[in-house]
Amino acid sequence: MEIEYVFFLIGVITIIGYLASNIFERTRIPDIPILILLGIIASSLLGGTTEGLQFIAPYLASIAIAVILFNGGMYLKIRQVIAETPKGFLVTATSVLLTIIVTSAFGLIINNYIFDSAWGIGLDALLPSLFFGAALAGTSSAVIIPLVSRLKVDKKLETFLTIESAFTDVFVIVIGVTILNVMVNPGSSDTISITTFLQGIAGKFSIGIVFGLLGGLIWLYILQSFPKNTGKISSQYDIVHDDVLTLTTCLMLYGISEISGGNGALAALCFGLVLGNGKDFGFIPSFQTTPVDAGSLMRKFQGQISFLLTTFFFVYLGMIFKIGPMILILGILVTVLLFGSRYLALYTTVRNNRTYGAEIKFLSLMLPRGLAAAAVTQLPMNYDLNFPYMQDLVVSVIIFSVLVSAIGSFVHARNNPPEQPISPKS
Repeated sequence: MEIEYVFFLIGVITIIGYLASNIFERTRIPDIPILILLGIIASSLLGGTTEGLQFIAPYLASIAIAVILFNGGMYLKIRQVIAETPKGFLVTATSVLLTIIVTSAFGLIINNYIFDSAWGIGLDALLPSLFFGAALAGTSSAVIIPLVSRLKVDKKLETFLTIESAFTDVFVIVIGVTILNVMVNPGSSDTISITTFLQGIAGKFSIGIVFGLLGGLIWLYILQSFPKNTGKISSQYDIVHDDVLTLTTCLMLYGISEISGGNGALAALCFGLVLGNGKDFGFIPSFQTTPVDAGSLMRKFQGQISFLLTTFFFVYLGMIFKIGPMILILGILVTVLLFGSRYLALYTTVRNNRTYGAEIKFLSLMLPRGLAAAAVTQLPMNYDLNFPYMQDLVVSVIIFSVLVSAIGSFVHARNNPPEQPISPKS
């Protein structure tokens, strides 16, 4: 495709993304299905030749996760995050375990009866099926955060869903890589050691959180030295580039955390959390005089970047989706299983909670799969492994789970309209 057509297509996608977002704000009709449909249409206009887009997935996934979690973290209240983290971790662990059991069993069935044992014969298909279940074990922060932030739901629910989506990224990646290591080195007892697995989980959590918190505190200190140009901007020299530098610092922390064996998603979330609650750190001597946090302009800038990445991510999903009747049917069935396992996990852990117990159905519908699932299913190629049909099936599940979440959010918004201020009697 000629470069001028690419630029034109980028402009059209951005405009349609803005219009779809505006429709969502006004009518609560979700914009996600519109963007996915736009991607499918774009793929058909290109003649279905979108195989070359596959290489973009890891880069788009990493950037989108970093920016969207960072942007979401700036709007969370740090005290609520501390309060909701234990519950979020419990629900996450329970949901991940149930999801892997259910989807792995389904994977074994479809491998034997539909895919002609493409993943292996008998017990040889067990590990690929477990890998399939692990890839779909977590919700997507790239979908959850933009969706829930516009629903005007209880702040506790928003915080809970955000924390859960960040935690599940860690579980999905660590469990997926562990299973692949077992397949490549079946004779090594270390690869299946429970201790090694738990250490991997703890390491990714702790390193990511530490990098995010320390990076946020250091950047808060640096932000105090930036000039605050609140007057009229008459030339390019009047512009302070702290917004751009903050974004690039977030990306750097994401990369450093991953290189160090941590989780970049948690680093980005904690970085945004610190910046969004900067004034709560006034007890630190360096911040006692002029504690700062993310201002409205910074939030607006990061929100616009997050909007662009979210828009192109869903269009991209539509473009790489290969429509086939069997994959579509299986995608729907797996999505139903995901809902069932998530509902069971929530019912067993939070049914007696005053806030969450009344919203179990809504929370169960917030099950979108996304970036982590798409990225993990590409890892077998790095291990010289091949699981036919798995990537297309996972993309199908991503699309249907996103649609279920979008429709669920629409129904919830219609049934729970924001309270209108009471006008004084005349």
